[in-house]
Amino acid sequence: MRIFITGGTGFIGKHLVKKLREDKSNELFLLSKDLADTENWKKEIEDFKPEACIHLAWEGLPDYSTGTSIKNLNYGLNLIKFLAEIGCPRVIVAGSCWEYGGQPGKLSEDTPPKPLNAFSAAKNALHWLGQEIAKENNTSFIWTRFFYIYGPGQRKESLIPYLINCVKTGKTPEIKNPFAKNDFVYVEDAVKAISLLVKNCKESGVYNIGSGYLTSVQEIIKIIFLETSLASSKNRLAPYFYADISKIKKEVGWEPKTSIDEGIKKTIDYIKNSNREL
Repeated sequence: MRIFITGGTGFIGKHLVKKLREDKSNELFLLSKDLADTENWKKEIEDFKPEACIHLAWEGLPDYSTGTSIKNLNYGLNLIKFLAEIGCPRVIVAGSCWEYGGQPGKLSEDTPPKPLNAFSAAKNALHWLGQEIAKENNTSFIWTRFFYIYGPGQRKESLIPYLINCVKTGKTPEIKNPFAKNDFVYVEDAVKAISLLVKNCKESGVYNIGSGYLTSVQEIIKIIFLETSLASSKNRLAPYFYADISKIKKEVGWEPKTSIDEGIKKTIDYIKNSNREL
């Protein structure tokens, strides 16, 4: 399959490219140019004739400001419109669990979005408008809502690498929301889900990609400290929100295989072996 990927050098993108290359029948085109510079890449994509596009790119993170969000929304809409015009039959776009607006409990794809900031509003707008563009052009449009993906290569400011590096450097971690529980899913499990959607899902739809259960910051601290032979935290923490993954499990046969203990251990091993911060 000829697959066009944006954001292939990012945290999730690097793992996805590696996963897709395991299938020797896949031919990948990674966009290395600025999405804004459309005239310099449109002809290359048109000549490539992609059978699917996976749009992961979101410029400027962790800048979630209105200006950056609007800019990325426009990039995404222009890309989806272009792909529809050249006849790309399938487009998969990365959304976010924050489209749900932090509603509590188990969240299914049928849960109405309630964006609370510019970033989640832009993601939601890209979903709805992209869906309409695809519908008008008979393009399959698959929207994925990522929950808390973690693992090797994640930004060092993110929770798990931040805690690991605090332990590594002997610093006391500062937890902004010590009472949170979140749905953490290991990056290799997440990219397996995307690869299955690319291969098997031909109809438009929305899919949650998460672990399907809650893990508290307390549990994560305990795992990290046990893996590094330090005492565990005594914080008491409360639940938040997590993914209902029954749809993607039923339709493409995906479910995460990496436990939070195993995933954190792999992330710690990555730091030890690379002798650097994430």
